[in-house]
Amino acid sequence: MFMNLDVEKWKSFNIADLFTVDAGIYYYQDDYSEGNTPYCSASAENNGVSKKIDISPDFSGNKIITGKVGCTAFYQRDPFCATSDVNVLTPKFDMSPEVGIFITTIINKNENYRWNYGRQCRVGNTKKISIKLPILYNKDGLIEIDAQKTYSPYGYIPDFMWMEKYIKSLHYQHITTSIKKKSSIELITSGWKDFYLHKLFSVSMGNGIDAVATTTDNAKYNYVSRDSNGNGVVGFVDEIDGESPFPAGAMTLALGGSFLGSCFIQRKPFYTAQNVAVLQEKIPLSDYVKLFIATLIRNECKIKYQAFGRELNAHFRKDFTIKLPIKHDANGINIDGTHEFSDEGYMPDWQWMESYMKSLPFSDRI
Repeated sequence: MFMNLDVEKWKSFNIADLFTVDAGIYYYQDDYSEGNTPYCSASAENNGVSKKIDISPDFSGNKIITGKVGCTAFYQRDPFCATSDVNVLTPKFDMSPEVGIFITTIINKNENYRWNYGRQCRVGNTKKISIKLPILYNKDGLIEIDAQKTYSPYGYIPDFMWMEKYIKSLHYQHITTSIKKKSSIELITSGWKDFYLHKLFSVSMGNGIDAVATTTDNAKYNYVSRDSNGNGVVGFVDEIDGESPFPAGAMTLALGGSFLGSCFIQRKPFYTAQNVAVLQEKIPLSDYVKLFIATLIRNECKIKYQAFGRELNAHFRKDFTIKLPIKHDANGINIDGTHEFSDEGYMPDWQWMESYMKSLPFSDRI
C-alpha cells in the first residue's frame, strides 16, 4: 500500500554527518578502452554513466554520486569509476538500495536548482548540503534522541526503515481511464480568434528570486523556476522577507532558456526564480480551462519564439497571442460590449474548452 509523506515532521541532516564525500578520479581517453566498468560523469542522463571502460572500479557499489554542475544525484548499485567532476557519497550507515534511492531523490528535489557552471557543487559544498528526512519516534510518540549524536548535532535519528518501506510501496501500475477515445469532442479551429495573453489574464513578472538567496530551514513555499518537470517546482523554501508569494491556482510561464514556454498551474502558494512570469485569472477558471490554455501557450512558443534568441520577456505583456474558440448564439458570434477579453469584443468559450478537455481519455485522472 502506498504510504503518505508527512514532511512537516522531518528534520534536517547534513550530508557530512551521513556520508563521507570524495571526488572521482579522472582518466584520459588514452588510459582506457571500451569495457564493462561504468564510468560516471557530471551527466543528468543514463544514471550518470557516460560510458563503460576497461579499468577496475575505483569505488564499490551502493553509493550516491552528485555532479559538480547541477548537483544531479544518482544511486550507483554496482562498482564504478567516476570523473573528477563527480562527488562520491559513501554512507556511514548500512544503506539499502531503497534508502539510497530515497535520499538521491531528496537531493535532486532540493539542490538541482542551486548549482550551475558559475556555482559548482564541489566536495566541500556537498558536505554542507542539508536535506530533510523522516526521523525516529519512540512508542510514546516522542522524538527518539541519540545521545551520541551520530547523525545530527541535535541527536535526531533518520528513520531508514520508513524510507525503505516507502520506496517499496511505490509499485508501478498502469494509469486507467473510464473515458473512451471515441467520446472526444472534434477539434475544429477554423473559427477560433486571436486573444492577447494580457487580455485573458493579469500578467506580471514573478519574484525573480535567485536560488542562492533561498533557504530551507523552515520551508513554507514552493519555488518555481524555468523547468519542464514537476510543474516547474524545483524547491521548497523558507518565507522570504519583503517578498509576497503568489497564490495557489495561478499559472507560471518560463520566459526563456531551454524550457521556454513551459506553462503550469501551481497547486500551492509559491515564489519564482528569474525569468518566470505569473498569470492570474481575471474571472474564475477551472483547471481544465487553464490546462487547455497552457497547452496552446507551449505550442505557440514552439512556433514563434526561440530560446536564447526571440524569448518571451518583451512579448508576454505586449503582443503574445493565442487562438481560442469563441462564444456563439443562435444569431452568430457573441460580442461583448465591454471588450474585456478582446478589442473586437470576442468572448472565449470557456465552457467549450472545459468540455473538450473532459472528453479526452485520462482527463478523469486530473
